[in-house]
Amino acid sequence: MLQQIGENISRFRKNQNMTQEEFASRLGVTPQAVSKWERGASLPDVTLVSGICQLLKVHADVLLGIEVMPISEDKNALEEKKIRQNLIAEPLRIEVGAGLVSCVAEGLQTDYVNQCRRKLAAETGMLLPIIRIMDMEGLADDEVRILSYDQVLLQKEYEKKQSETERQMYYSMIDETVRLCRENYGRILNKQLVKCLLDNLQEQYPGVLDGLVPDKVSYYEVMQHLRNTIEEKGSIRDMIHIMEALEREYLTSGTAAVSCPSAV
Repeated sequence: MLQQIGENISRFRKNQNMTQEEFASRLGVTPQAVSKWERGASLPDVTLVSGICQLLKVHADVLLGIEVMPISEDKNALEEKKIRQNLIAEPLRIEVGAGLVSCVAEGLQTDYVNQCRRKLAAETGMLLPIIRIMDMEGLADDEVRILSYDQVLLQKEYEKKQSETERQMYYSMIDETVRLCRENYGRILNKQLVKCLLDNLQEQYPGVLDGLVPDKVSYYEVMQHLRNTIEEKGSIRDMIHIMEALEREYLTSGTAAVSCPSAV
């Protein structure tokens, strides 16, 4: 087991084109410690596993040698991750032409997406999902395509204004994406997002969900209830009363209302 984990760390580190010294520096350990891990002489402390996985872009199961079916011949972790990402349509994705790659690179150095995520949450109670941004062959150099589960929400070319910086162009892309997310949130909402919303509610107001979710009402039923609320009110920020209303429906009829608005 020691030898296998060590070989995995070595292989995934090399896949990321990192030296032992660079990997050790970014992880906050000595190069000698990394060398021992890779030789199978010792194991990393359990508190370091999460950081190792993040740096090596690999799942903990794979790092620790727990059997996972390979999906590429060379078992390249980075390539397998790309393939797995492409297997499932994401809630939100931005595709850009080659001419906008530098704008994205500049913008990713900022915290603008999280700023927008906080603002959207404060205004509507909606949780902006992770946004995947990728360059896409076939698009014009200055073209942007915003998709939700592979449905095109917006496709247009961005013309850089005379005084506009690359960072401002990136901000404009993100603003468009957040606007479309807000307008299409009933469709974008999924059970994973619902669970994140309910986990937050449970943490801050534990009594609201006691004995309700998932004991009596499923995440799917909550998702449909939230979609109805979005259709009616455009906001799910009053989550406490929304869940209390759902519980009343359950107590009255013995089941939660799960009808889905036709617009979703």
